[in-house]
Amino acid sequence: MREVTTREISVSNRLLASFAIWVADTMAQLLLWLDIYELAFSRGFHRFRWWLGGWRAWRAFHRAYATVPAYRRFIDAAGGVPRFRLTQEGLPDMTCLPEIDKESYVKKFPIAERAVGGVLPSAGVTVDESSGSSGQPTSWVRGRDERRVTSQMMRMTYRRSVQAGRQVFILNAFALGAWATGMNVSASLTDSSILKSTGPNADKIVSTIREFGPSYHYVIMGYPPFLKSLADDPRIDWPHYSVDAGYGGEGISESLRSYLQTRFKRVIGSYGASDLEVNMAIETDLAIALRRAVLADPVLRAAIIRTDYGVTPMIFQFNPLAYLFETNDKGELVVTMSRPIHLAPKIRYNIHDRGHAMPLDMLRSKLKALGREDLLKEMNSAAELPLLFIYGRSDMSIEYYGAKVTPDSVREVLYGLEDLAPILNTFRLLSFEDERHNKRMEIVAELTLGATLPANAGEIGGRAFAKLAQMNGDFYNAMNRTATPDNMPRFTLYPFETGPFAGGQRKLKNEYVASTTKYDRL
Repeated sequence: MREVTTREISVSNRLLASFAIWVADTMAQLLLWLDIYELAFSRGFHRFRWWLGGWRAWRAFHRAYATVPAYRRFIDAAGGVPRFRLTQEGLPDMTCLPEIDKESYVKKFPIAERAVGGVLPSAGVTVDESSGSSGQPTSWVRGRDERRVTSQMMRMTYRRSVQAGRQVFILNAFALGAWATGMNVSASLTDSSILKSTGPNADKIVSTIREFGPSYHYVIMGYPPFLKSLADDPRIDWPHYSVDAGYGGEGISESLRSYLQTRFKRVIGSYGASDLEVNMAIETDLAIALRRAVLADPVLRAAIIRTDYGVTPMIFQFNPLAYLFETNDKGELVVTMSRPIHLAPKIRYNIHDRGHAMPLDMLRSKLKALGREDLLKEMNSAAELPLLFIYGRSDMSIEYYGAKVTPDSVREVLYGLEDLAPILNTFRLLSFEDERHNKRMEIVAELTLGATLPANAGEIGGRAFAKLAQMNGDFYNAMNRTATPDNMPRFTLYPFETGPFAGGQRKLKNEYVASTTKYDRL
């Protein structure tokens, strides 16, 4: 919930904040140069990091306005530099600034004008692309300094998350070429381990693991659907190898994590966006334990997360010195990149993900009130970093009699069905009008290559909708109290690359929602 503003920012506030920011920037540069940035997260300073991060975001705005031609034009067109006020937390209220996003800012200004100084440097710049899952692929530019920091942050992250004491061999299974994630993973982790960029090619991964043998600790990084298909690959004798999985690009359910952990030792995800940075937040033991507790405890669930979305969010921890996460009135994340290193700064950028951040003190007070000593103990050994809750894309849901059904909730359900998960390749939500103009909902699921349609497909669908109704109260009411008997939701299984899945996956990331007319009659 947005804090009520209290007073204007005084000269003394500005001077104190500016001095603290200068000290923090100097220390950050030193720690990064020495590759010991972990010290910036020393225990006992989480309140100061939260406060300083808010002021760094304020400084990032003024830098962007002074140095980025496109952003200056954008702000001037919106009325000019506003008068900031302080929130009750003693932080600048950034909500006086307009949001930007891909449509309102990125597509309206040339790339060079969105860069510091209005020109791209002649060297030291990399260009990568977003996946184009929402339309035409978009190019993003990153300068030398931010790539160096991103690389060091990623190395630090994976030093913390992989098994200690064994030589690490990373297999980068993200899409290669100009795609942002695969490109940044390869560039960032080469200096910290052995790395082979295979792309999402199971044959290459299988042959590499067999060739190098079981003496290494493997970390296979890729999108969840690929990791799931790899876990089902019979060519790998999993008990003979030590393998972790690092995923990104989309969320997973805890049922899918448990399924993957029958093959992988650990399954750890990170949250990022091509528009901003990869690896902005990461799953930790605390985040995973909290998410599983939320699934099991309805009281905790109501106290910790937003239950009106009908989905269990992904939970991460993040560095508040680098990113300010706000939530707008639509429940969408608005992100400010606070470091003074970005070639193309983003101030209050809306990536159209639903989510919110939570300071550690707030989480601790909620857990104490509920008597969750187990999670409080987990907090005592975890990094003192705030939490980030991600509920999925704000525009990736369908409606069924007023109930919103998301791919995230369906993923949670389908991978929790023990007889379906081993043969499930992917799924889609279909929302369409039939010949009588009735709005219909259907979940279609594609089986893995070679899998045969189970005889109890109808019973599987019934269990899937029952579990979805347990998770989403609005869907329960829609299906059991509002929907007519001739317009119940449907569940259909298809053999590999048939029906709506004919022709294979057309985009880099799996499509989980389809409403085009060619799918109206299945």
